Amino acid sequence: MKKIGLFGGTFNPIHIGHIKLARDVYSSFGLDEFIFIPSKIPPHKNLGSTGAKDRFNMVKSAVSSLDSHFQVSDYEINQKGVSYTYKTLLYFRNRFPEDQLFFIAGSDIFATIKTWNNWRELFDLANFIVVNRKEMPFSKMFMEIPDELLKIIRHKDTFEGCKAGRIVLHTMSEIDISSTEIRKNLKEKNFEFFLPKEVSEYIEKNDLYMEV
Repeated sequence: MKKIGLFGGTFNPIHIGHIKLARDVYSSFGLDEFIFIPSKIPPHKNLGSTGAKDRFNMVKSAVSSLDSHFQVSDYEINQKGVSYTYKTLLYFRNRFPEDQLFFIAGSDIFATIKTWNNWRELFDLANFIVVNRKEMPFSKMFMEIPDELLKIIRHKDTFEGCKAGRIVLHTMSEIDISSTEIRKNLKEKNFEFFLPKEVSEYIEKNDLYMEV
């Protein structure tokens, strides 16, 4: 039974904070594979003018410098309509029926779980690794999520190793940057040092984010 991490997001653009999180979760949980899943049309975000193809290409270029255990999936990019996590997890559960799946989310995003499509069914398909965010400490997140989910929360050292159905808390040091801040500053050629070299070069070559 393999351990597979699934990391969804807009990655608009992917930055070194995303890469640091991926490496940390991969090593801390002893994963066999780590899959980035760029979304096409997220239900809760406005992506501006940057297309799905460019965001996918940026993630692919960033991951190319990592080892082969890190991969990029075009599943959501190739789907029609909104990129719902439920549909994505159903796809990966069918692809890896006997393996442990871990969907990775920041505590700020996970705090909105009640608004997610088919949120109860998500935990039949995968475990969740929830990573701390300074604006949403776990203590605050606990007050935001449904009470029924509190029963399945575990810390890494008490996780039972099941294929799905648990929320595992993970604390790591953060890089204080966001894709939003990067987009706001790229027009002035600032914040490029928060981007993988391959991503910075792709943005410059394709004149991305210049309208911000």
